Amino acid sequence: MAEPEETPLEDTWFSPGRLLMLFIAMNLLIYADRGVIACNGVNGAASLPDGSGGFGIQGDFGLTLFEDGILPAAFMVGLLASSPFFAEMSKHCNPFRLIAIGLGVWTLSTAGCGLATGFWSLLLCRMAVGIGEASFVALAAPFIDDHAPKNYKTQWLAMLYLCVPAGYALGYIGGGLVAGPFGWRSTFFLEAGMMLPFAIFCAFAPPLSLRKDPLLEDGEKGLEEEGLGATVKARTSSFFSDLTRTLKEPVFVCTMFGYAVYTAVIGAYGFWGPKAGRDVFKIPGRTADLTFGVVTVLAGIVGTLAGGFVLDQVGATLANALLICITACTVGCALIIVGFMIPQTLHAFILPFAMGEFALFSISAPCNAVGLWSVPTRLRPFAMSLNILVIHLLGDVPSPPILGLIQGRIQNWRISMSIASALLIPSACLYGLGLLFSRNATDYRQVQGTSKRNPAGAQAAAEAGVADSLLPGNEERHGDHA
Repeated sequence: MAEPEETPLEDTWFSPGRLLMLFIAMNLLIYADRGVIACNGVNGAASLPDGSGGFGIQGDFGLTLFEDGILPAAFMVGLLASSPFFAEMSKHCNPFRLIAIGLGVWTLSTAGCGLATGFWSLLLCRMAVGIGEASFVALAAPFIDDHAPKNYKTQWLAMLYLCVPAGYALGYIGGGLVAGPFGWRSTFFLEAGMMLPFAIFCAFAPPLSLRKDPLLEDGEKGLEEEGLGATVKARTSSFFSDLTRTLKEPVFVCTMFGYAVYTAVIGAYGFWGPKAGRDVFKIPGRTADLTFGVVTVLAGIVGTLAGGFVLDQVGATLANALLICITACTVGCALIIVGFMIPQTLHAFILPFAMGEFALFSISAPCNAVGLWSVPTRLRPFAMSLNILVIHLLGDVPSPPILGLIQGRIQNWRISMSIASALLIPSACLYGLGLLFSRNATDYRQVQGTSKRNPAGAQAAAEAGVADSLLPGNEERHGDHA
């Protein structure tokens, strides 16, 4: 069935600001789910040897720390399975319809978490949750990069990515408040009910388009005429061609792996932080949820916005963005290790931890901006999908269960969390390597500008295969939303 004709952004009720708000709301719910599964009220605690004292998921299902650590990582299965699909189909189908499919699966699987009867059924539902994230992350950032005001692109990306700390905090606090009187299952039903309207809206909203390449569109018409077999073969070839082309960009590769190590640390904080705070400072679980929630949301929002603001002020270049990442990782590592190792009271811990989180969350916008600017325009959705796949696969998927194993052996949260924090040093080193490569790397926003000034030259270069990075030079036909 033919896809409905995509409507230019200006011809619908949308404005760029409204689109940003819509994406923020959806992203906030996606990350709130991460906070919910980690909060003490929902995750709970294991039973004592005599069978008493257990509550929440861990208590009801009798989970070990390792099994408990697998739950926040399980979404990666859905992400792995569906990311290549959404990245490739974003070239050929209406993006909002793809987001609707993903969010529909997210809604059903989140509700399924509330109906889980044991560890394995809950694990299966958590796996399916990743499909929703896969559909969203590949498309939201390119939309914003296309339509944000020229001088505020990084700040708009920062507003999108502030949903990471804000969502976690909302999940910590809201999950604890709801689970207390209504039980941990009710939090998942509430999440599903809140996401359902967004899934329906994306399914029926007027179609919107990303910036595309006319040469790519002409090729699609030829494939439709040749039949299904040729289409499948060509799209498979296109996937591996895109992968090879993307991995030839050293700045993108270094940034992606640096972000993966950073994400491993953030994932460890996000899942184990409230539980570590509860045990280290001997405070009630609800107090730990509230404390980590408030600190995360305040430091995260201010830090994320500050990172985007600073980059726009000093000059939105690849080098400046990577310098912010290097500085933030180094400073954040030192502050958070001090916070976990030295203070003896919760009040003394809050200041260095909050300052460390402020530094770390300032990375979000600059790092993702580098991911968008260091690859050809037509590869942005693919690059974002690859980026999210790698940072989860090597980052916050393995870190919670591994840290759970470490803590299970040493039984000292101060040392366990400090070990996790030390990973920020290799992350800073990888960003530093990207900075070295950036001196001779292509900033593809400049390529787009050159292509607009000389579209005939860009067209000839693309057809000659000199550099497929010049394919977006045909953007004059689509309009430059920058």
